[in-house]
Order: sequence, then C-alpha cells, then structure tokens
Amino acid sequence: MPPLSLALAALLSLPAARAAPEADAPEERVELREDGVAAVIPTSCPAPTHLDDFSAAARAGERAFAAMDLLSLGDARSEALQTLPCLVDQVTPTVAADFHRMMAMAAFTSGDETKVLEEFHAARRLEPGYTVPEEVAPEGHPLSDLYERAATNVLDSHGLDPVIPPIGGFVLVDGAETSLRIQGLSALLQAHDAQGRLVETRYLMADQPTPAWGPLPLELEARRRRRIALGASTGAALLLAGGLYSGALVQQHRFDNSVVPDDDPTLPTIQAKANSLLFASVGAASLSVALGTVTVVLW
Repeated sequence: MPPLSLALAALLSLPAARAAPEADAPEERVELREDGVAAVIPTSCPAPTHLDDFSAAARAGERAFAAMDLLSLGDARSEALQTLPCLVDQVTPTVAADFHRMMAMAAFTSGDETKVLEEFHAARRLEPGYTVPEEVAPEGHPLSDLYERAATNVLDSHGLDPVIPPIGGFVLVDGAETSLRIQGLSALLQAHDAQGRLVETRYLMADQPTPAWGPLPLELEARRRRRIALGASTGAALLLAGGLYSGALVQQHRFDNSVVPDDDPTLPTIQAKANSLLFASVGAASLSVALGTVTVVLW
C-alpha cells in the first residue's frame, strides 16, 4: 500500500470522539396526575401523594393548635413535610398559605419567634385578607400579635433571588409561576421541565439558598458561543487537513510519474515536499479529532 494510503488508514483508525459519561442521577419514577400530565417522584416515596393529602395535613395542624394538641400538631407538620417530595400535583397559593401558617404555629410552640414571623410573612403575602380565627388565637393572643406584625411589606427590607428553571421549563413559587423568590422567606418550589412534567417539589426555609435547576442565562450564552467557536475550529482544522492531504497527493503523483532520471536532484525535493504535506495533514486531522472530542464533551 502506498505511504499516503497507509497514513490515511492510520488517521481513519483514530478512536471516535465520545461524550463524557453522565453522573449517576438519583433514582426516580414517573407518575401520571389526574389531568394526564406526568410528574417525577423519588423511588423512596412509598406512593404518590396529591394536593388533597398535603392540604389536609396543613389544616389538621391548625386544628391541633386550636385544641392545644401539640402532639397532633407535630404529627401534622411531619406529615406535610413527608408528603411534599412525593407530590404529583401543583400546589396552589391558598394551600401554600395554609402550609406556611401551620409551620408558623409549629414554630410558635417551640418559642421560635423569628421562624413564626418568616412563615407568617410568607402566608400573608399569599392571602393578605386572611385573619386568624378566634378559636385558633383570639385577639390579644401572642400568636395573633405576631400575625399582625407580619403585615409589613417584606419587600421593603428583603431582596429578591432569581429562580432558574430547567431549560425550557418553569418553576412555581408558592403556587405561582415566577422567576423570583423573596429573600428571607420560606417557600414551596416546584420545578417543571420543558415537557411540563413536575420534576421536583421542595420546601425551602428562609435561610436556605435558592436552588438552580438549569444554567444561568449568562452561562447559556457562554455555552452557545463556546459551541460555535469549537465547531468552527473543528471545521477549519478538517478543511486544512483535507487541503494538505490533497497537496501531498499531488506531490506524490508528480514523484511517481516523473520521467527524469533517478539521480535527478529535483526528485528528493518533490518527495520531501510530499512527506511534509502528508505529516502536516495528519497533524491537522489529529487536531480536528481533538477539537471534535472537546466539542462533544462540552456540548
């Protein structure tokens, strides 16, 4: 086989670029809601839960507080928190407000005034017209006083955090689709993917950072530009390799079909030029393979 053909065969035998293996994803399963939309829940969930289950736990906590049944209040709080990750339904603002009030009452029984105010702020933002029933906390009760203190506009003293959804998807914050979360307030977040599937429900306490389910807009733009640059570089390297290889073939053809004597001084020059072009084309092709690998890995 001619030298150039051997080199080409060696070049074509280079391993194809492969993407880096993905990290192990947490085990999960897909469930269908009553409206036919899919939801993803962890396999650790014994069964999918529904909005009625979550709402019932929140309301049970309020009734337990009214009855001064601290054990039942704690059970209702635990039930609501265990129900959340397994939800297949979207939380509504009304149910979110019920949950935040129940969490405030649970915090009140442990003497955590800061937590009570954080939860009441979150609830009042969702249902500003709600009043604490007399049977739960009559006027003058410390809980009612804290609820009134939570009537101030939290935006006057709290900033906003961006909520980054999955690519093409959206996030519900306390039942409302938004791209912002108020700092210093607890919140219920539900992330949905580009197909509208509910992929995660999470309760964030006031001091917990806002998660990101997708890249930041600036990261998306940087990724797009990087892909363009890598693609262009790979294409240019391939074109260069093709041009150099074609030049090497021309020089090899001149050498093989020359009619000058074997001792003609121009023959070594022609052969050297062909070899140089060949090695340069192999180098350019190797560069294009390397760039292609990087492109696939970073795509």
